Amino acid sequence: MKPESDVIIVGCGPAGATLAYELASKGIRVLVLEKTKFPRYKCCAGGLTIKAAHLLGEDLHGLVDNAISDVTIALSGRNPYHGYSSEPIMYTVTREKFDLALMKRAEKAGVDLLQDREVRSIAFNREGVDVSTVEGNLRCKIIAGADGARSVVARAAGADVNKQRLIAIETEVLVDRNELARWKSHVAIDIGRIPAGYGWVFPKASHLSIGMGCLADEAKNLKHFFLEFLQSLQLGHYTIDRWTADILPMCTGSQTLAHGRAILLGDAATLADPLTGEGLHNAIFSAQLAAPPIQKFLNGDEQALEEYRRCVEEKIISDMRIAYTFSKVLAHLPLKLFGLLDRDERVWKAGCRLLTGETNYQTIAKELGSLGGLPRFLNLKGQLRL
Repeated sequence: MKPESDVIIVGCGPAGATLAYELASKGIRVLVLEKTKFPRYKCCAGGLTIKAAHLLGEDLHGLVDNAISDVTIALSGRNPYHGYSSEPIMYTVTREKFDLALMKRAEKAGVDLLQDREVRSIAFNREGVDVSTVEGNLRCKIIAGADGARSVVARAAGADVNKQRLIAIETEVLVDRNELARWKSHVAIDIGRIPAGYGWVFPKASHLSIGMGCLADEAKNLKHFFLEFLQSLQLGHYTIDRWTADILPMCTGSQTLAHGRAILLGDAATLADPLTGEGLHNAIFSAQLAAPPIQKFLNGDEQALEEYRRCVEEKIISDMRIAYTFSKVLAHLPLKLFGLLDRDERVWKAGCRLLTGETNYQTIAKELGSLGGLPRFLNLKGQLRL
């Protein structure tokens, strides 16, 4: 059977839609398979960092709900630290609207999209990739997995899907207009209320996104601690409009990125930031890094997908390894890390520069190494070494 498409992309979230756009803009035949129908709800706090927004290079007018410049960070609800930035450090977006816009941009570039098309199985051979769906079989030269934490492409490619994961509860909470206005440019983070986890409040145009996540091993009491956190916010009269849970795979530095004719992006490649849980930046960035090697592969360079692995290792994973170390510090020693934040404003400023893309974790690690007690407790018991 002759391939109908050069590339089939499974999943049309930010990673899949970005890769589709990049490839179609180069004249490559792209088919995207999305198992649901747009617009569709996504369990996500909706934090779009400034560095992620810069990757898109688009006018985000109409897609952004709020610009965030104020952050409150508390330790189990106590002694809140308030950080302020003169410029926005992130935006909040509603994923239904944001993902729909990226999908339409890809379609405008010439991408074919099939919605409500769930992939059943994937088979690789020398000539291409056979993809079985509920509506029939398809063939392509390369398949890209942008289908999230439960990626069918990752399983077919032999990736280890039992990575370290966060379990997250996410709710959309309706509050009155005065309460919503109070949160307009403000995000709240609560560390340590649940072991190895944190809670968050992100303001949207019409509601608050309130959630909590923790390591899967600690998730037994997640709902209890989430409700405790929700009550502590003193929101007045509120209504939980939506309630959902999801898995967030964390980048630990040992990902499967490409295998044979398969390539993995975003959450399917477990590229989410292990410290913050933020996944949009690395989803979009991995898609942009994937496009040139895919084009080379289609032009006859059979080793080109290895270039993608090297690029992601250099530009994403090497930095995420440092973030993973910081996440272990946060999980084991939240009081010490919080105390460092409270003592030295350079920690807050470094976090702001991280979100805007002016620095990365590797640089921050070197900068923090010059601060008083940090090197000592990072090396505690030899387990938290950078």
